Amino acid sequence: MSQPIKCSLCEEAATVHLSQVVHGNVTKVHLCESCAQKGGATDPAVFQLADALTTASPAPTLTCPRCGFTDIDFRKRGRLGCPSCWGTFADALGGLLSKVQHEASHVGRAPAGVLPAGQLRRRLVDARCEMEKAIAAEDYESAARLRDEVAELEKQLIAS
Repeated sequence: MSQPIKCSLCEEAATVHLSQVVHGNVTKVHLCESCAQKGGATDPAVFQLADALTTASPAPTLTCPRCGFTDIDFRKRGRLGCPSCWGTFADALGGLLSKVQHEASHVGRAPAGVLPAGQLRRRLVDARCEMEKAIAAEDYESAARLRDEVAELEKQLIAS
């Protein structure tokens, strides 16, 4: 028979097992009941997403107009169907998406070394804003560097 997993903090037998994925890195924490209570892991507010996933609903109340994904599908799978789902379900989930996904909007996926289109667009907007500030501050070297970055980001967006 295998040995029980020990608490990450005090070496007692762990009864609470948490996994978190942030930017592709998986972190697992195993806690005994006592340490879980102290750290707030048993606080219902921490597990609002789990409640959203398991709450039964007689019929879908929201449906994504683009992919047809429903709130029932979200509860079953724990993820969304397409980028448009972010806008469709954002209000109903009361900010849970940004807490769980660590982003306020869908940025998509991309191969290693390439930024997703959403991140490219966000950086493009930021670079343009920084360039305007540099011009206003008469920091023409920074403005020129940012102009070149804007041009490169626009090329990457067109190619994606």
